[in-house]
Parts: sequence; structure tokens; C-alpha cells
Amino acid sequence: MFASTAMIDTQLMGAEMTFGKTLIGHIEGLVRDPISHRVRRLITSYGLAGRRVEVPMEWVINRSPSRLVLGVGARSLDDLPARNESR
Repeated sequence: MFASTAMIDTQLMGAEMTFGKTLIGHIEGLVRDPISHRVRRLITSYGLAGRRVEVPMEWVINRSPSRLVLGVGARSLDDLPARNESR
């Protein structure tokens, strides 16, 4: 029996986000498409200041329930806008 993707996606909460073997952060939240309900962005905090951003799913090159590997490093996250907490 197959589990729904929504159930599998919720298992990502708390998963490590890495670039190679370098830990960037942990998944703190998910942003879903309002129509398809697919995960479009992953919310994480990274760096010494704990800057909070939404990472596009297109940057994920490998995924397991406990770890996501990005194809980009923390410097690319610097180019993302900071997440607005009022959402």
C-alpha cells in the first residue's frame, strides 16, 4: 500500500539539509503549492545569525526521510530573500 505524498512530505520536518557532507540547517517548515499541494519550498535557518529562508525544491538533488542534499551551498542561500514571518 502506498502512503500519500503529503504524509511522506511531513516526515521531512526536522530533516538535515546538507551540501555534500556540510550541514547547512534543518527543515523547519514546508511551503506548498495551493493547487497541487506539492512542496515547492523548504523553510530553514542557516548561518551564525540564523537567517531564515525558503529553499526551492529544485535545489534538492537527493532526498531521504532524514536528510536532503542540496546542489548548492550556503552562499547560494545568501541570494534568497529572508523569509517574512508574517506569512
